[in-house]
Amino acid sequence: MARRRASRSDNQTSKNWLTTYGDLVTLLLTFFVLLFSFSTVDAQKLQSLVISLTGGRRSVLDGGKSIDNSTTSGDEVNIDDFFELIPGGTKNHNQTNQDGTIGNIDTDEFVQLYRAIEGFLDEKGIPAEVKISDAHTEILLRFKDTVLFDPGAAVIKDDAKLILDGISVVLNEFDDEIGRVRIDGHADIRPVDPRKHPTNWELSAERAVNVVRYLCEQRGFEASKLSAAAYGEFHPIDHRTTREGLARNRRVEIFIVRVAEPAQTIDKGQ
Repeated sequence: MARRRASRSDNQTSKNWLTTYGDLVTLLLTFFVLLFSFSTVDAQKLQSLVISLTGGRRSVLDGGKSIDNSTTSGDEVNIDDFFELIPGGTKNHNQTNQDGTIGNIDTDEFVQLYRAIEGFLDEKGIPAEVKISDAHTEILLRFKDTVLFDPGAAVIKDDAKLILDGISVVLNEFDDEIGRVRIDGHADIRPVDPRKHPTNWELSAERAVNVVRYLCEQRGFEASKLSAAAYGEFHPIDHRTTREGLARNRRVEIFIVRVAEPAQTIDKGQ
């Protein structure tokens, strides 16, 4: 009888570890669930921090306001990654300058230039994109080729001249804030008519140069601030070969660069 009792006691003792093991597994599961919930909260906080530090910029292809309603591929990465729309008065307009001081973008003349261009496009219903860089040092103005030119042609259309006239009025008004203006011509992958242009290089180059010449010769913008660049089909912003994708790549871009701050002179007498 004593042996049987001892055996039963030993059996009961051997099963006690299962209770402890079950408690341990439960605690570990709770611990890992807790860690997972912490990681989710931290990711959200990190995203909020990034958004606040970048002035409210959302993900990479959200940047910028566009009157053109064309779409882009979901995995596309292009120049749009580095531009954002400046809030129109609904958010905090304070910004930190390079020297660490706080400035107000409502009184920033270069931001006013951006808003003036945006307002002109909105008022006239012109299909274009206008964006400003995070540091407020560059403005991008992008037109589809058909806004300024006939298909395959490099001569500025008559109604397009009215658009450039309005843009030039704004540029001349803010001339002191502008360091340089570069006109970029772009094409798509389709070959051009060799009787007009040997390659897309020539087509994109002639278009860019014609815009430069018009702003300078017809609108009186300072020639020393103007330049032209041609990229042919080699800098696409849309890698789709659909009609919409090719149309986005045929474009003229105007980059307006803020004037650099004058360098401080050194007093050699000290």
